[in-house]
Amino acid sequence: MPTIDMHTHWFPESWPDLAKRYGTPDWPSIKHTGAGTAEIYVGDKPFRKIEAACWDPEARLEAMERDGIELQIISPTPVLFSYERPVAHAADVAKFFNDGLLEFCARGKGRMKSLCQVPLQDIRAAKQEVSRAMKAGHLGVEIGNHVGEKNLDDPGIIEFLGHCASEGAAVFVHPWDMMARERMPNYMMPWTVGMPAETQLAIVALIKSGAFDKLPKDLRLCFAHGGGSFAFLLGRLENAWAHHPVARGKSELPPSHYVNRFYVDSAVFEEKALDFLVKVMGTERVVLGSDHPFPLGEERIGRLVRDSKLAAEVKTKVLGENAERWLNISVSQTSKSGLPSTPSVGVSTAVSGGCPMGKPAEAGGYGGGASAPGEALLTYASYLRIPELLHLQHPQSVPAHHDEMMFIIIHQTYELWFKELLHDLDAVAAAFRHVGENAARREEIYEAARLLRRCTEIMRVAVSQFTILETMLPTHFLAFRGKLEPASGFQSEQFREIEFLCGQKDEKLLKHHDPVPEAMAALERRLREPSLHDLFFGALHTIGKLKPKAAQANAEQRALAVRDLYTDETHFRDWIDVCERLVEFDELVMSWRLRHIQLVERTIGMRSGTGGSAGSSYLRTTLDKKFFPELWEARTMLEEPRLEEASPQGQRGRDAGATAGEDASAARKK
Repeated sequence: MPTIDMHTHWFPESWPDLAKRYGTPDWPSIKHTGAGTAEIYVGDKPFRKIEAACWDPEARLEAMERDGIELQIISPTPVLFSYERPVAHAADVAKFFNDGLLEFCARGKGRMKSLCQVPLQDIRAAKQEVSRAMKAGHLGVEIGNHVGEKNLDDPGIIEFLGHCASEGAAVFVHPWDMMARERMPNYMMPWTVGMPAETQLAIVALIKSGAFDKLPKDLRLCFAHGGGSFAFLLGRLENAWAHHPVARGKSELPPSHYVNRFYVDSAVFEEKALDFLVKVMGTERVVLGSDHPFPLGEERIGRLVRDSKLAAEVKTKVLGENAERWLNISVSQTSKSGLPSTPSVGVSTAVSGGCPMGKPAEAGGYGGGASAPGEALLTYASYLRIPELLHLQHPQSVPAHHDEMMFIIIHQTYELWFKELLHDLDAVAAAFRHVGENAARREEIYEAARLLRRCTEIMRVAVSQFTILETMLPTHFLAFRGKLEPASGFQSEQFREIEFLCGQKDEKLLKHHDPVPEAMAALERRLREPSLHDLFFGALHTIGKLKPKAAQANAEQRALAVRDLYTDETHFRDWIDVCERLVEFDELVMSWRLRHIQLVERTIGMRSGTGGSAGSSYLRTTLDKKFFPELWEARTMLEEPRLEEASPQGQRGRDAGATAGEDASAARKK
């Protein structure tokens, strides 16, 4: 699924002197102040400093490439709206800037599309311009949240919104000309206080006026900046609607009923706020919006969503799917959007990076044309989410230290391997559980052995990855180590889950995961559930090798049960294979711990850990921990056979002796 940033702005590099053109003062203008920098003026007053990405498509594409953005939707800067101007002037300005924005997007290599502006102070002129602009190639229109004293519930503006629905134009509502400026002269309060209030006012006006009850259901509205303060004060609005008839206005239903009539963007800049916004608006109604490239925008586009704790499928919706629905486009289908499709990848060696296991398009593989009509083609990049994957590395050092990228990637790779280990070990646990419930399900033991072999190979790779970390000099790590506090390997939720799942449970370790409720919940669940260790010995009880139930058996009894498996290889070869794989996995985890200690001492010596641990000295206390100690102890219990019984020659001698004895016995009988 492509990543779409639907809230970005454009400001032209230059344009004619509008004050001279129309004979009226205080028009916006631009003054370039240096290489790639400029300042917007309104009349003779400075308004905002801006950078080259506002007018230079190459600078914008560079930022998009850096942040993994396939498509940007570009809107006019609201200071260009001209709602207070004579209609003829505003209509002329709208046409001029709309055509200029299309030219700008045409230089964007198919990765930029636009929303137009209209002279909203005159509904007839606004309708004419949005119709013209849609025919010219715009996807919709950006409007302010009010025109003078008129809010969005003004009959004329409602008429315009109905026209947008009939034209198929997406409507993006952006706050501007903020209220009570005389009370907010300092601290950028018009932007930080006035803007959220203006957007809430716009949404509430549409709800309470009954406009949503009358407007077409296919009107596609989106409000900037997370809908302002609306979601966070919806409870107050609901309470007023329930208890005060005057607060209901003309709306037929409570305010919360209307949240499915519009979208909001994700520009709230704080993870808890984003999480709350998604909960209030629903996963289908939040779209990625950065406010790029303005100073109040998101510095790394999409980082808030990507780094959040939202579920993967929700992130997919917010990063692209919801915007496609709002804009009524399919980014990967040229026929609908005019955008280039992502190249499909098959098995051809001519395609660099092609998936070696992908089937050719004609064979119905994900590299080509097996998609149903109307569906986006699945490619190597889209299947593996390569653009998102490659933009999940965010160094904290400023300027970014070269080795920090490697440090992040290695640890992200560990976490991916841990995810696969949990996936496989959960399946092994399920196999043991099934055998524990029914001894006849012995075929599952073969599957458990197969998956455990994979787990051992993953751990072998994980151990070998330390050699890559060791290419980093101690001084290079110390250059950015201070930025990591209080982050720590202690906080690897997945590694702790593996420990708990295998049976090494320590409730005291939960304290390291307090800041992350989701991690706490997952680990508390692992603490409560039977471990792999418990389920393995439960299965041995069911097949008759462990006499007491697993919960009542002591360590010696469990070790003896394992010994009995090894001494009956004819009947329990599959179980012995499982035991060998469990021991090997245990061994490799201990190797991983040892290599971790060696790396820590090689890199930072005996320093304390960033998470507050004693560092290397603490890690050494974990070296002797085994997930399955009874499997190791059983080896001590195995008895050595007598020498003549152990050798093939001894067995042949016994066979020959038995034959000679039989011959002598027969001779005597004769």
